[in-house]
Order: sequence, then C-alpha cells, then structure tokens
Amino acid sequence: MRILLINPPYSTPFIREGRCQSPQSLRKNSVPQMTLAYLAGVLERAGHEIIVFDCIASEIRDGELFAKIGSFGPVLAFVNTTTPTISSDLQFIRGLKARYPTIFTVAFGAHVTALHKVVMESSSFLDAVIRNEPEFTAVEIARWLNNGPASDEIAGCTMRRDGEVRVFADRNFEKDLDALGFPAWQYLPLNQYVHPIFNKPYLMVNTGRGCRHRCIFCVAPKYYGRSVRHRSPESVVREIRRNVEEFGVRHFWFYADDFTDSPSYVKELCREIIAAQLKIVWWSNTRGDKLDKDMFLLMKRSGCFMLSIGGESGSQDLLRRMRKGIGREDIVKTVTLLRNVGINSLVYFLIGLPGETKETIRESIRFAQKANSDYVEFYPATPYPGTEFFELAAREGLINESHWENYQYSDFVIDIPGLDKQTLKTTLSKAYFRFYLRPRTLILLLKRARHPSEFIRLVNFGWGYFRKLLAKA
Repeated sequence: MRILLINPPYSTPFIREGRCQSPQSLRKNSVPQMTLAYLAGVLERAGHEIIVFDCIASEIRDGELFAKIGSFGPVLAFVNTTTPTISSDLQFIRGLKARYPTIFTVAFGAHVTALHKVVMESSSFLDAVIRNEPEFTAVEIARWLNNGPASDEIAGCTMRRDGEVRVFADRNFEKDLDALGFPAWQYLPLNQYVHPIFNKPYLMVNTGRGCRHRCIFCVAPKYYGRSVRHRSPESVVREIRRNVEEFGVRHFWFYADDFTDSPSYVKELCREIIAAQLKIVWWSNTRGDKLDKDMFLLMKRSGCFMLSIGGESGSQDLLRRMRKGIGREDIVKTVTLLRNVGINSLVYFLIGLPGETKETIRESIRFAQKANSDYVEFYPATPYPGTEFFELAAREGLINESHWENYQYSDFVIDIPGLDKQTLKTTLSKAYFRFYLRPRTLILLLKRARHPSEFIRLVNFGWGYFRKLLAKA
C-alpha cells in the first residue's frame, strides 16, 4: 500500500513532536520529526511503500507538496497535528481529500487524542484519529485497509464508519518499545536538523515513554501514559551507532518524558555508551528531585552536555497547586550538582498557572537568578486539552481566547488578576534580560565555552534570541 506521512505546512515554523507543540520562533533550525520517522520505519517493515514530507523543515507549501507527491497516488495518509495548528492542519487534510478523494485520512497528536470525537464530528473529510502514541495503531489501520473493510474494531482509534463516528476501545500502551525498531530517518531532510549552538546535525533518540507524575499542565501522561516504559540500553546504543555510521550524526536529543525516572536505568545506559566508545554529545531532561551524583558523573562521561529541568515557579505555593512534587531548594541543589560535574542546566518557568499574581511572577524571576542555571526560559502557561489545567481553566472561566492558534508558549490565553497581555509579554522580556545580562551569567558562558568558536556561536544564538524577544515585547 502507498502511504503518505506528513508534518503539514504552517504559516510559521512549528514544533510538532509528542508533548512538544510550540513555535520554533526562538530556534534557528527545525526539530527532527521522530514520530514520523518511527511511523515510516514500522510501516516500511510491514511491507508498505512510504513517502514522507516534513513540510516545516523543508519549507514546503501546499501547492508545492502536491507537485512533489506527483504520481505516487497515496491510498492512506497520516498527518501530524497540535493544538495551536489544528485549524490549519484540518484545512490541509480537507485539501488533501479534495485532491485525492479516495485517500483514507488519519490525524494523530496530543490535541486530537484529547478531543478526538469533537474533531471527527466537525471534520467530515477526516476518516480517523489515532489516540495516544500512533505507531502500533497505524500499522493496524494499514493492515485493515489492505485486507479490505471489515467489522472488526481497531483499538486506540476513533473512526468514521458508514457515516457514523465510532470510538473504539483504548489501546494498551506497548511495554516493549524495542518492538518499534529504529526510526527510518533516511526519509527525512536530515540536513535541516542542525543544532543552533553546536552548528552540527542532530537527531532524536527515544529512550522511554510515559510519566508517573501529576503536573496539572502536561499532556505527556495523556499521550504516552502514566507508566514509564524504557527501551533496553542495548537497543538505544545500537540505534546511536547506526546513526553515527549511516548518517554521520554524533549529536543527540535523548527524548523522554522523564529521562531520569529510573537512575539505575540511566546508569546502565551511560555505561553501555561509554563501553561502546561512541564519542557523542547528547542532552535530555531531569527532575529537581534526582540528586544522584554518581548518575550525573556517568552522564557526563558518556557525553551529556545539558539537562533541562522543569522549575515552573519560584512560588512554593504554586508548585504545590500544580502538583509538581518538588521544592524550590531541590532545583537549586540540582543545578549546583550539575555544575560541579560539568553538565549545563536549563530551567523552565511557566507564568500564569492557577494562583499566579504579580508577586509570584516576581518570585519566579528572583528565584531564577538564585538558582543560577546556565540557561533559563520563561513561557506563558498554556491550558492544553487533555490536561487538568485545561479542565480547571475552562470550569473557572479563566480562558480569554477562543482560537486554538493562540494556545502556544508565546501567548497568554489565561487571565491573571491585575495584569493585561501586553504587560505580561513585557514582563517576560524583562525577565530574560534580568537573568542573562548579569556579570555572573556572562562569566559562566565564558567558562563553559570550550573553544572561542563555541563562545561566538553562543553569543550569536543569544543575540538572535534577544532580538526576537524585543520584537515580541
């Protein structure tokens, strides 16, 4: 069967990957489409003919795309979607259906997982939605179409049958992630996935899925489940070696909802990487309550460059309300420990969660300076469908925006008492300047730059960052 896999066009560069659904506005390069690569791999191994387009990375518009598809004649299409891009994504699918009337169209992503029935009922040109992780369900949909229509249900799918929207049973999350095989990166424009700091090509490597924590704002548990599933360290290392040898890539984003959920797993993986002498550079995430020096030392030895940490707020009361499960001092201790072992830290803060005030915003800005991570990012808190935050905000009438395209980490869709949108945007810009334009930060950058060329790249990246912030203020 001829199958089309698409990261569809959008008016601005956008990230569509698992829980990540945000603009690329503060990045210079596109993010690798790992889920599309996985879909290509599992469908190719099932015997199908595949064509893949990352329209964001390749800057392909609708008309160009249809010309590139040419005579391929797709029978089935899987389309990546997010909350902020959903209106555009559905419009694209409508155009795809008009161009190829017999094509079977399937959408996947966190937004359509949460609002699958609403999306299907309002989009007659959409044949199915995959709920949660898409790969195993996609293979079954292709098999079902290939063998001819039948009355059997496809778990994890909401499908249009005989003009009626039917919600089939949930699919159990696959425990054996090694069964996914490796992503088929050869179908994607690898030359477009260049890390803005290293100026080197990079790829994602998925080490695990799922998150056991209860943060009210995160879609990860809804999309990948609350049980953490790890790939075997041996499989991860084989994939890395493949990427080095076949694609010449040595820089990797270890993609996981909670990478350090199991310190013993991380240590085993790092030992395998060290033993394999792969000489790679990688980055991932950790929580503030994983104070394991031996783990961090092994991570550094295996090539870890940076870990991101969800700090979220400088207010302990807000951390409690969002059920983060960590304290402010945990963040400070983790940043200090990472610095001592030589790993960079990036701490994220969300502005606008329930209970936010002018004073708690000031607390977060002061706390960011106290924690003194190498990098920091401030984002408007966004109530994505599928999260408790969305349900709470809708119930209490906190949402001030009716257009999905504004539900992204660059706009405020939640009312904060005493603060209008423009004031909030200006406050975020000031927060960046107050953090980065400190002598302490500049000294850290100088220390961390291993070579003059790296320092120049960091400065250039930072300058581009600030220019975009100024434009948004």
